[in-house]
Amino acid sequence: MEPKGGETTLLTRARLAARILAADATSMQARADACLGLLAEIGADERLGALRKALKILPVEERHYWIGTLYTLMLPTKVRRSQATYFTPPGVADAVVELAIEAGFDLAGDDVLDPAAGGAAFLSTIAGRMAAVGLAANEVAFRLNGIEIDAGLATLSRHLIADRLGAALPRDVVIIGDALRVQIPASYGLVIANPPYGRMSIDDVHGEAWRRVAHTGHINKYALFAELCFRNAKPGGVVALVIPSSFRAGPLYGRMRKFIRSQGEVLTIGSIADRDGIFLDVAQDISVLIARKGKPHRAEAMVRFPIIGAAAAMTRVFEQALPTKPDAAWPLPAFDPQTIGGATLADYGVSARAGYFVWNREGARLVTQLGSRRGFPLIWAKNVQPGELCRPAGKLGTRIDFVTFQDESPAVIRSTAAVMQRTTNDKQPRRLIAAMVDPAVVARWGGFVSENHTIVLTAQDPERLALAVALLNTAAVDQRYRRVSGTAAVSVTLLRQLDLPTPAAFQAALCETAGDTEAAALAAYRLQADMVDA
Repeated sequence: MEPKGGETTLLTRARLAARILAADATSMQARADACLGLLAEIGADERLGALRKALKILPVEERHYWIGTLYTLMLPTKVRRSQATYFTPPGVADAVVELAIEAGFDLAGDDVLDPAAGGAAFLSTIAGRMAAVGLAANEVAFRLNGIEIDAGLATLSRHLIADRLGAALPRDVVIIGDALRVQIPASYGLVIANPPYGRMSIDDVHGEAWRRVAHTGHINKYALFAELCFRNAKPGGVVALVIPSSFRAGPLYGRMRKFIRSQGEVLTIGSIADRDGIFLDVAQDISVLIARKGKPHRAEAMVRFPIIGAAAAMTRVFEQALPTKPDAAWPLPAFDPQTIGGATLADYGVSARAGYFVWNREGARLVTQLGSRRGFPLIWAKNVQPGELCRPAGKLGTRIDFVTFQDESPAVIRSTAAVMQRTTNDKQPRRLIAAMVDPAVVARWGGFVSENHTIVLTAQDPERLALAVALLNTAAVDQRYRRVSGTAAVSVTLLRQLDLPTPAAFQAALCETAGDTEAAALAAYRLQADMVDA
């Protein structure tokens, strides 16, 4: 990939070209034809001149990526989101293919399946690798197999693979269809995919295979593709997936983790570095899973945890065994295994629970004036800012919202408390964001309520609670949490289990660092580790 500045320029040009073309390219085939114009040297649409000039100097894999991206940008927003049409950038595709080769994928002998072919990022990369080891274009074409639900993308993929090989394809390498519904007759030495993601209802799923990887009421499309990939890999074959990191630790993905371990040896769990600079319009943290189908994963087997970036395929590689319990979360290794905390929020006397009020379900109870009604002020997630006292304010910050109650309710917080944001976004530098609630709130209204996108922290000792809040807002703790959670949503369960330095160690470190919470958090982890070693 280009440096970020160059990529931004290309993205700007691609968006402009998409807007120009979108009115004419309303059908799937028309969108594909518009994109294929970028491969043509003559008779091409002059409206693509600026973009073509920018792409002409790029390596073939990057040129193909941006051609596919143009197709994506021409899709109606609803279609793009429903299909989760986001392409794998060439730097990531190349790194994943390299990991698959290291895992045993044989370029010269194995057949390949990509059930979510998209813009042929994987198939085109593998085609180039196969050609480089001496395979003829025809042989490569018979080794590669893709399935793509979007007819225009399937057409585009075939042309991009042919362009990579420099020869016409003797067969339809990428067929049109829904991989979750079509019958796949063969098994493959490599099944590789960056599958679509998103919730599905039980009415939308086909067959019973989903029960192996999902729970009723929480069926994610990428989990179904993971099951499909393992099912269609041959014994000893490699499965390579680029999927949201939620599978690693999300409480609702325990069945998927257990299934993966039952299908073969987990070899690599990679983390995508700098997601914002790599994936277009993707909000989730992204991981790479490499496994070899066969005997169930051995408890003592070491798993590699590389960092995969755009410029360097892999830096800093850690190894550790997966937890003994088959469905347990798969935390990433600590950057420094010698630092441990040895405490949890409970050691600070702090309890955590999810916010109570779901405003879009009970909107009638949400008012701006109580009048004679009984109610309490509502704290929204956006009212929480680190380093500031938290006070109730409406979504626009101009008024206070109140939630009405007919009876007494445990949802009303009447004691010293803090509030955390439960869901963060990719523009926020921290996953954990907490703030003490201004005591004046309880003094004035007798209590408060928080919305369901928050977590409420309470403790009998206000000083211990404030100490815990200061700790949670540090980079050291935020990084520690990110290594056990791969989602933007903060899990109450994982928060309760999060490894923290003891209150005594953190308090002592604060004294030593003159109140510098960032330095104190790092020092407290090390202090606790030294105490354990002694």
